[in-house]
Amino acid sequence: MLQIKPVKSILGTFVLLAVAGIAQWMSAQTLNGKFDIGGRRIQLACQGSGYPTVVIDAGLGTAPVEDSAWQKIASKTAAVTRVCLYDRAGLGGSDPNPKPVITSLDSATDEARALKVAGLDGPFLVVGHSLGGLNAQVFASFYPSKVAGLVLVSTTHPDQFNIWLSLLPPPADGESKAITDGRRFMKTIQSNPLKNEERLDIRQSEEEARQLHTLGSKPVIVLTHSPKFRMVPGLAEPLAIKLENATQQMQKQFLKLSTNSKQRIAATAGHELPHEDPKFVIEGILEGVRDVRAASHDR
Repeated sequence: MLQIKPVKSILGTFVLLAVAGIAQWMSAQTLNGKFDIGGRRIQLACQGSGYPTVVIDAGLGTAPVEDSAWQKIASKTAAVTRVCLYDRAGLGGSDPNPKPVITSLDSATDEARALKVAGLDGPFLVVGHSLGGLNAQVFASFYPSKVAGLVLVSTTHPDQFNIWLSLLPPPADGESKAITDGRRFMKTIQSNPLKNEERLDIRQSEEEARQLHTLGSKPVIVLTHSPKFRMVPGLAEPLAIKLENATQQMQKQFLKLSTNSKQRIAATAGHELPHEDPKFVIEGILEGVRDVRAASHDR
């Protein structure tokens, strides 16, 4: 028999359903906060909805949640899928790691824990810029089931500093200041973690990144700065070209990480691709999203 419910009951049910629907929509659209990973809080700022969730790890000393370039990139990406900006320990709204020195594995572990606490299971399309890309390689190596693909944005190669040092001439009296300063920087950044703002042990992090040998057929997008860029300012052009040619070759080596890899090279933008050419980075991320979706559909 048809039961006629009181109007108040019908309206109440409608309101509850509407509120639940709005809450679910908001949950799908935004997820911002500081997530406790065991006595410390890590900040994530997520927006958008869809698969895969893109997780962005920025360069050394950069908190992407507060960075205007990464905010713009995230906003554009969110029109297509969910995207999360991840502030590493001690940056932005994230609590510092109490260890005196940390490595990329510490950052990758924080990232994995924060995403889990936030209720995001993955697998993720992990985006890493510069040293954030070194972290992304470590994340992919130690958490392979959580990775659907990688986008490496002018990313640090684990052999980069060693190769650059090998290309510089031996120390000599009267050498140019650019060579002296460049050599000192390359040696110091590897040997003394306390000389960078995150207390990151670069040498140990490079060793951790070397553990990544393959992602199989998972998509890898390599976004490389322009060959016109000069990593060491003031270096004589023949030596600068030599260093940049080696850097471009190291970028190509990332293609070996997957049978489903692509490289895109910026026309003019330098190492700071997210700030110099955010459109280039956005297009690369969205290409990664499409490739992950296609790979998922083919399984």
